[in-house]
Amino acid sequence: MPRIGIVGANPVNLARTAGRLGLLLGATVLPLLALELYLRLVHPGSVDTMNNAAFTRISSQPGQMTELIPGAVNPHFLGGAVRVNSHGFRGKEFSEKKEPGSFRILAVGDSVTFGFGVPEAQGFPSLLEAELQAPHREVEVINMGLPGAGLPYYLHTIRRWCTRSQSDLVLVSVVLNDILAYRPEESLQQPMPGPRGPADPGGSWGGLRRSYAFVAGFQALKSVLYTLHVLNLEDSPGYRFVPLEEDAAAAAEAWKSSFALLDLLVAETATCGVPLMVAVFPLEVQLSEAALAQYRDGIGVPLAATATDMAPQAELRAWATAGGVPFVDLTPAFQKDPPELLFLRDAYVTLDPVHPSVLGHRRAATQLATAFQEGGWLR
Repeated sequence: MPRIGIVGANPVNLARTAGRLGLLLGATVLPLLALELYLRLVHPGSVDTMNNAAFTRISSQPGQMTELIPGAVNPHFLGGAVRVNSHGFRGKEFSEKKEPGSFRILAVGDSVTFGFGVPEAQGFPSLLEAELQAPHREVEVINMGLPGAGLPYYLHTIRRWCTRSQSDLVLVSVVLNDILAYRPEESLQQPMPGPRGPADPGGSWGGLRRSYAFVAGFQALKSVLYTLHVLNLEDSPGYRFVPLEEDAAAAAEAWKSSFALLDLLVAETATCGVPLMVAVFPLEVQLSEAALAQYRDGIGVPLAATATDMAPQAELRAWATAGGVPFVDLTPAFQKDPPELLFLRDAYVTLDPVHPSVLGHRRAATQLATAFQEGGWLR
């Protein structure tokens, strides 16, 4: 009867395999550890560059998904530190009772008004406040912008703060990603549905979200995936541009519900006895055929070939004119410079068609200040 034996592993082969695995491990892990150490030493705090979770939380307020956390700070956020005052808005503290003789403006809007990607002092609300100051006049612009917000948030913010803050004027900044098909019950009574958690790159990856190397690589990987059309920009919150897309039926529905909410904004400010001014920010894709091609053909954003015709701005102007609402189209201010200089670009943001750069905020503030002066608002 043949003897059954066990074939043993060759010790030489085992040692050789272990050596190769060690070399492979060293070739991958050691560079990552070195990169991690370098980033922590040279760029302290950069792990929080895109960490919205440091200052936002899920909201139970009607008309919004998230809210700013009163008193929260992220000293390392993209573009500059973010501080939230005790009232839950970005910027310095303010008293509900304004100083006698001062002129108070409520700047209501989304992440553009908030100043996503720029320092607090370089956002258009702060710049506008500085431009409107005069020896005989104190002007205060309160930044009530909220990232990811839309027209329902604007309405409820005005309801809560128009009278309470003793405001003299409400400035609502509309970006074309605000023009959506809103559901009335969600807009008026409930928190907004959908993915309501704050942006936290790699948050579902557990401890990796605290890795500097992972956060840096995560942003670079997303840029590549957008370029390869693996990810769609329109799937990201705030990057749906319905008025510029080819679906006419979707655009008509979005305009109808958006104008209904804008009419409520007008009625709300009339109720509290405060004038309303509406300003509309252009998107980068509207400012040149090259920019349109970059997003439409390069990234695959479903934009119509007519996206540069400024038709949405004309729609908003017609609505404002019919209702006697002061209106500022900021497009002329953004046509003075190449589009790529007016929107965010840095190591973390390769392309951004929505959020103005520091220069974009400066151009907006200057045109708004001119509108205030020429309109005689501050006499």
